[in-house]
Amino acid sequence: MINSIKKDILSSIIVFLIALPLAIGISIACGLPIYSGIAAGIIGGIVVGMFSGNSLQVSGPAAGLILIIVDILQHHGADKLFLIIFLVGILQIIFGLLAFGKWFRAISPAIIQGMLAGIGISIFLSQFHIMLDSSPQNNFIENIKDLFSVIYNSVLPFDGSIHHQACMIGLLTISIILLWNVLPYKKLKVIPSSLVGIIVASITANIFNLQISYIDVSSNFWSGINFIKVSEFMHIFDFNVVLNAIVITFIASAETLLTSAAIDKMCDRSKTDYDKEIIAQGIGNSLSGLIGGLPITGVIVRSAANINADAQTRLSAILHGVWLLLFVTAFPTVLNYIPLSALAAILVYTGYKLVDITAAKYIFNLSKGEFAIYIITLVSILFTNLFEGILIGFGCAFIKSAYKVLKVNIDTENIDSENKVIANLHGNITFLQLPTLIDALEKLPKDKNIALNIERLHFIDHACIDYIKSWETERKIAMKDYNIFIDWEKMSKSYPTFKWHNFHDGRG
Repeated sequence: MINSIKKDILSSIIVFLIALPLAIGISIACGLPIYSGIAAGIIGGIVVGMFSGNSLQVSGPAAGLILIIVDILQHHGADKLFLIIFLVGILQIIFGLLAFGKWFRAISPAIIQGMLAGIGISIFLSQFHIMLDSSPQNNFIENIKDLFSVIYNSVLPFDGSIHHQACMIGLLTISIILLWNVLPYKKLKVIPSSLVGIIVASITANIFNLQISYIDVSSNFWSGINFIKVSEFMHIFDFNVVLNAIVITFIASAETLLTSAAIDKMCDRSKTDYDKEIIAQGIGNSLSGLIGGLPITGVIVRSAANINADAQTRLSAILHGVWLLLFVTAFPTVLNYIPLSALAAILVYTGYKLVDITAAKYIFNLSKGEFAIYIITLVSILFTNLFEGILIGFGCAFIKSAYKVLKVNIDTENIDSENKVIANLHGNITFLQLPTLIDALEKLPKDKNIALNIERLHFIDHACIDYIKSWETERKIAMKDYNIFIDWEKMSKSYPTFKWHNFHDGRG
């Protein structure tokens, strides 16, 4: 018991050190005070950690929601944003109580990976501008157009301007992260690379008194608390509020439960109750929205670090939230020494990591159709926005699935010893595939015995049944010297719709 508590305390400290710079960086990337990200991290640790359906999962603000948060802020303002986050929490609680948890996992991996890659590229570009002490543009095309001039101004001519100083600190941060990750000393790797990068960059910037942008926090961190105004609840059923809440609910819940599934595979001690997890996330998001925090999800980086640090129970996740709470309460002004370019550099690296090339290769090798959905989702997010991009990805996945469902395969095999051809029907046949069915059956040889094998057929409709019957009758008249065999008894008796799944055991 004591040994377990010791492991949980050590794990919680490691997770806290990872969570702190990420919570701050995500807040700034969203255009919100760092209070919003820290508050979400505290609630994600303490509250969600207490009720979580996965004791080893760590929850907090996620980089994957930055794009949609920025969009909501631009179009609806901060007050509506926090109302939307509150509503997300209520929806998640309802969905969890209705046992809808498993449905949030019923998403094509191609869409998820395409979404993450699109988000990663967008974060990379926008934060790259900030890392060079420049302002990001409003869309992907403008960021690309502006990128080369920003890079040029930050490199040439090198005159020690603010751009150059910010660029040096950003590159230093990324270099430290990369070098720390390849160190051969495992004991040192217990310290998070992002934290090392932030510390080295902050010390360097302050020693040389670089005149770049730093975090600005007052001595009373909690003065930034922003409760939802009572008057805002009048808008809780506004169309745009509900629509954005549904979008965030979908994305946040999917990300959480996919993280849960990954954790279950990483650790034998982890077994997720998905409905309980959704309810816990809902409680956390409703509270976060009420006090002006960011939306909360289960996050893979912090969760994986928790497991790798040998956490034993949910105490680790809870304590990491406690450490966040104590730190910003007791030492908030320490944060004022952190350069914004260093935080932006961490998010540049995070955006790069979200583009999972290994996953993309796996999808490509698995199915060219799924890879097309991956690319379409990614590109759509870059050229439209997160919501529309996901809708386009879903639309393509639906069309592909409909094509697969409606596709009929007919292949033949020859049995020379019996002068017979077996025509195997696979899949589902409806009137839409009737021309294909007609063409395939008409091409069957007229000088051999024919057997129509329907064991792998899952569905057939009235029009196709009628055609097969008429084709059978015509063939028997035209080919009196040859047999035609169709086992009609194995078909369902519920005419005109016929369903069957397994004929090997004689069941229809």
